[in-house]
Amino acid sequence: MRGRVYHACTVKMRVLFFAAGIGLATLPAAAQELGAPPAPSSGWELPPRERHILVRAEATVAGRFLDPYSYGRLAPPGLLVDGTFAFLHVGRFLLGPSLGFQAGWDQNGGQYAVQPGAMLYRRFTNAIAAHARVAVPLMVTRGTCERPAPITVTSQFIGAGYGGNRTQVQPPAWGFCPELSVGVEAAVGAAYYVRSGIAITAEAVFDLYFGNGGSVAPILGGGLGVLIDYEVLP
Repeated sequence: MRGRVYHACTVKMRVLFFAAGIGLATLPAAAQELGAPPAPSSGWELPPRERHILVRAEATVAGRFLDPYSYGRLAPPGLLVDGTFAFLHVGRFLLGPSLGFQAGWDQNGGQYAVQPGAMLYRRFTNAIAAHARVAVPLMVTRGTCERPAPITVTSQFIGAGYGGNRTQVQPPAWGFCPELSVGVEAAVGAAYYVRSGIAITAEAVFDLYFGNGGSVAPILGGGLGVLIDYEVLP
């Protein structure tokens, strides 16, 4: 009888020790799962004080929706250089002011614009980023110089004049008479990083310019270029 009781107690003790061992092994594992940092992912972590200086240079081309002055549907191809200091945190995005310079050339001469604005930027992974921006281009064009009044000459001035009486000379329009046009520019784009701070960028751009006499010039185009991304350490 005593042997049976001893055997039963031994079995119970073994079961209790086995259960206790499982419990002691489970508690550290549960604690590790609850307190451990999240597993690393391919996403771009955004620390609270992260800031970036972004400088982009890109070649641009665009087409006119309207062509009232018969300049041609293709707008002047050009070059855009702009810089952004993205330091405001908007969720997982960075927002900051931008300042750009744009120049274009065609058969009618050059067009130059200084464009302050703002950019919203997010880097999704080590290789991919995206941005959206708005700007206010202040564009200077060659313009049309006002022609002076016709010059009246005498008949002794050989070869002068035009028309039937040959008594007037019409001075040609010449010179550089700059005109200022104000516009609005909106763009969205993406970047592919070939190095940690160097990327190839592409974007779609929409411009709306307001000219003399209430004229409006909508333009749609795009650009391809290079981005330099400098992360400012806190």
